[in-house]
Amino acid sequence: MAPIRRLAVIANLTRPRAQEGLEAFAKAARAAGVDFVVDPPSAEALPGARACAVADFAAFGAQAVVSLGGDGSLLAAAHALARAGLDLPLVGLNVGRLGYLTAVDEEGFDGLLAALAEGRFAEERRTALAARVRRADGSESALPNALNDVVLSRAEGGHAFALELDLDGHPVARWLCDGLIVATPTGSTAYSLSVGGPVMAPDARALVVSVIAPHTLSARPLVVPDAVRVTVRVGEEGGTPATAYADGQAALPLRPGDALCAQAAAAPIRLLAPLGRNPYAPLSRKLGWGLPPTR
Repeated sequence: MAPIRRLAVIANLTRPRAQEGLEAFAKAARAAGVDFVVDPPSAEALPGARACAVADFAAFGAQAVVSLGGDGSLLAAAHALARAGLDLPLVGLNVGRLGYLTAVDEEGFDGLLAALAEGRFAEERRTALAARVRRADGSESALPNALNDVVLSRAEGGHAFALELDLDGHPVARWLCDGLIVATPTGSTAYSLSVGGPVMAPDARALVVSVIAPHTLSARPLVVPDAVRVTVRVGEEGGTPATAYADGQAALPLRPGDALCAQAAAAPIRLLAPLGRNPYAPLSRKLGWGLPPTR
């Protein structure tokens, strides 16, 4: 890979040790000869750093964007880049709790920055979900592309509602439930996993549809090819409103008769990671599978 010598940084300053993480990143970047800018909130926490709005990252010449925080911080950074219309790869640096999407923890900052500067890294192309809400009157509203999942759930305090699932226009199921999750392979270890969905390898060419609290014992997670178009319609009876979420970062309300439509996005989200990294090690640590930490 071509060496990366210019980075832009988006830090989540609400995370514990975010300040220390920013300082550790800056020290590692300078030691590796990497020039960088930070988003304006981060500049206030890192005196002497050059501030740059996300929309101006490309004008600076950033070759990649560092998300400093945790998995949620990386998802928020991906959405911020999409809103700015930027197609830049992401590097997740973890501070605080165990991260799954993030490339390294704080003790690995020096090695990762050196590897980026020398071109010793790999690019992982992760499936994203493009989703939109189709109203009963025919109008449509788009959600941001999601790296983890798109979720349709009943409004807070509402009753269980009927959801009707179609795949490529073919009716599949109708459930009385609290909601439904359409997850990418990356998102298979997030919300979908907590409702009994399967774990998928990050590079699998599939999506998983998982039902939330179904009022039947027969509902099971469904794995489908990532070329499938998933449509979930809110049943008209009961009048329970719903909300659609993309990565928990954006939301759109739905009324009975509206539908959520999701399918693999045309462009993947690109993540950078050290060469030779075991892609299953974070999964093993997160799920307590007993993999030795040195592997």
